[in-house]
Amino acid sequence: MTALGRSRRWGAIVLFRLASAILRGAAALHQRRMISPAGLRTVLSMARSVERAGARVVLGSASRPAFIATTEEDNGDVD
Repeated sequence: MTALGRSRRWGAIVLFRLASAILRGAAALHQRRMISPAGLRTVLSMARSVERAGARVVLGSASRPAFIATTEEDNGDVD
């Protein structure tokens, strides 16, 4: 495994552990009725963003197809 691969792996592990700590903390606060259901939803959304960041670190950015402009010149005037 290369140094870049190791660093990506550890970066993802840190992000997933952070998301786990956020979820555990929010669940504990919600059980003690210290945060509202709306606050819990906000925390869940934040934890989901951290998890997605961890997945993106491991897997790389999602590939998106490039926009290809189609005009009459591009298709060689074949109709």
